[in-house]
Amino acid sequence: MRKGVFSIGLIINTYEQPEPLARVLEWVSRQRLPPREVLLADDGSGPETRDAFGKWNPGPSPRKEHVWQEHQGFRRARILNEAIARAQSDYLVFLDGDTLPHPQFTEDHRKLARARAFLQGHRALVKERASAWYGRRGLAGDRWRALMQGQLGGLKHAFRWPRPWVQRREDLRGIRGCNLSAWREDLVQVNGFNEAFVGWGREDSELVVRLMNSGVRRLDVRGWAVCYHLWHPALSRARLPANDELLARAQREHATRCELGLSRHLPIK
Repeated sequence: MRKGVFSIGLIINTYEQPEPLARVLEWVSRQRLPPREVLLADDGSGPETRDAFGKWNPGPSPRKEHVWQEHQGFRRARILNEAIARAQSDYLVFLDGDTLPHPQFTEDHRKLARARAFLQGHRALVKERASAWYGRRGLAGDRWRALMQGQLGGLKHAFRWPRPWVQRREDLRGIRGCNLSAWREDLVQVNGFNEAFVGWGREDSELVVRLMNSGVRRLDVRGWAVCYHLWHPALSRARLPANDELLARAQREHATRCELGLSRHLPIK
């Protein structure tokens, strides 16, 4: 583990899901170890999302900031870079605005943080019928109800284990940004997310390729850093072939930085 005291920030990305977001924020309030800050990376949502975030009262900690951009198609990579640029924490945890974090979610990410490594966690899947109510009450009761109704997938990821299973991996299987954490300085080094990615898919994997090419290890964790992804209709895959090619290029060229990235949002030194 990296020595010394370090701060942890939570970045939640969203687009036009105000009701699930409100549930996610309520679960953030229940964190046993609150993050230092919560930044909402908003890809152009309307006033309902702004109201949901504005009404959320996390108490004296953490600080919160709504990072918003005009919606011009799916530009998740760009808004995440904006949030990273504004973050004040040493270590950043990424979560989707429709994914409910276990009460020990941020605590687990902090405990498992290692120097020159990023952490990839996993998720349980809340199916369509249960997605309307899951998370409105307590974790134990809603999880049991979903299990009894056959509405919870990925059961091995639905429960926090007494001990985590942490494995070093060098592949891209299971990479997803809804449960990933990394040192901010490592993200700056590789220039953050590649904003050439527009439309759904592969921006997380391409970032990870550059991190690993730069000597940042992938640590895959199971049993800790638990979260629950609420069902929603599938997003358009129209841009996936182009995004697949961007990913393949980063792999072929052993890329360590991207051209259109985080540096566009950082102050000029």
